[in-house]
Amino acid sequence: MFKFLIAVVMLVFLSCRKKDIKPAELNDTRDIDEVINLLEATNTNSPIVEESDPTMVTHELRIGELTFGFCNKGGGYLNYLDLGDGANQVYPDYGKGWQGSLRDRLHGFRYNPTQAGFRDHAGAPVEVELSENKFYIPAFNLPLYGDPQFDFTQYEDLASDYVGYNDNNNSDKDGLAEIGMTQDDELRSEFDFTAMYENSTGLAGGTIPVLRYFCRYIYMREPKAILQFGENAVKETGADVLVGQFHKDDISRIIPGAQSSTNIDLAEIIFTGYGIRLFTDNGYTTALWYQDNQWQNASITEFEGRGNEMKFELKPSTRGNETLLQNSFLVLSQGTNPDTDKAFAVYTPMVGKHNVMPVVGTEKASGKVVYRENRSTRSFIFFSNVIPSQIGIRNRFIMDGLLAPGNGQEGVVEAIEHETFILYGTPNEILQAVQTINQNLISG
Repeated sequence: MFKFLIAVVMLVFLSCRKKDIKPAELNDTRDIDEVINLLEATNTNSPIVEESDPTMVTHELRIGELTFGFCNKGGGYLNYLDLGDGANQVYPDYGKGWQGSLRDRLHGFRYNPTQAGFRDHAGAPVEVELSENKFYIPAFNLPLYGDPQFDFTQYEDLASDYVGYNDNNNSDKDGLAEIGMTQDDELRSEFDFTAMYENSTGLAGGTIPVLRYFCRYIYMREPKAILQFGENAVKETGADVLVGQFHKDDISRIIPGAQSSTNIDLAEIIFTGYGIRLFTDNGYTTALWYQDNQWQNASITEFEGRGNEMKFELKPSTRGNETLLQNSFLVLSQGTNPDTDKAFAVYTPMVGKHNVMPVVGTEKASGKVVYRENRSTRSFIFFSNVIPSQIGIRNRFIMDGLLAPGNGQEGVVEAIEHETFILYGTPNEILQAVQTINQNLISG
């Protein structure tokens, strides 16, 4: 009888997902750990991508004078920020905008489940929910992003791939027989994704606008699309996509036994939890960071180009340890005056569980958290100016790997989650707000 009642409760819960789980009721992502995996992906019965305008703003979240814009045609990605003057600060396109990324060295950086879509012009249409203080993206199946190095799409019935492939729009180089498939089959990744943006001005002391971001990437589905990145796949250069030297002897330190990676696992992960991209023409081009109780600065010329990023190591923070805290946030300012110049900041809190223990193992059937683990071998936050017209701040976590369903504990799926704060004010206002958030997270 007890089991029957439990089954009834679960059935009612799942059938009422939209009714019962609203952004206003999700007061803190820590409260929904055992709910996320129970949410059925909203796009399983609709095309994984469709061509659309990446600059389109479909939903707006206002925090003070700031208006943040999101696009439900691009996975709910953030593509707009108006400071009150009508100008957009965000560098858009589905391959850019403000979002994170998930890649791994084992698959040559090519396997890339992406929130916003397949290409800059082909986004992921999803359901979203907006309340006064929150913008919520219910779980949806992530598409794979394309790039010029590897053609894995034989079909182009949803969106065209790169013209440089020279593939007559009907062939690819993944080495698989894909007769009878569609581009939807090729682009629909193994990962589900859910995220939330919320007004966290109060958590920061209430003096400047603060936007909190939380997300979870879940390896939810049985391997299918990832098989395109296997032993027979070759890049345009003829080089193998799969790089076997990055296999791991043991991905997890806490699961009993050796969890050796296979070709359907992720190994040597490069996870960007979140990144902001700004137009350089808008003037936020002075890099600031707080070190030894004073502000340090650098001009954009000091980190121009790929490989020249200015990096700061991320380490777990503790109460009163300002040395660790100061490396967890970076600022892009209009100038060097910390009292008057306006600035953006990205703060990656290294307190609590989301960024310190970002790998989560949950029961697929119930959503119950079975374990949390820190598989990061290096974590850092950095300034970037690879493309001359844009400047950014991103955080990055290098991890041992993530196990496909069935390759770890039975009935358990693994996920990566992340938490970041975006702040706007003067550098000294940002500093005070970051210190307040940090102490509140430690206390709470």
